[in-house]
Amino acid sequence: MVAAHAWDLRGAQSLGLSTAYVPRPAGDPPTASDRFDVHAADLSDLADRLRQK
Repeated sequence: MVAAHAWDLRGAQSLGLSTAYVPRPAGDPPTASDRFDVHAADLSDLADRLRQK
């Protein structure tokens, strides 16, 4: 699950999905206790990180 809203990613995690946070100006940033699988700077960065896996 890719999202700019941490609450979306928390929900996805609760269902066992892998998560990727990509910040956006109107997003909901992660808290210090959030542990998402990937934190990417933008969608291009996310694509690069996924290619490396």
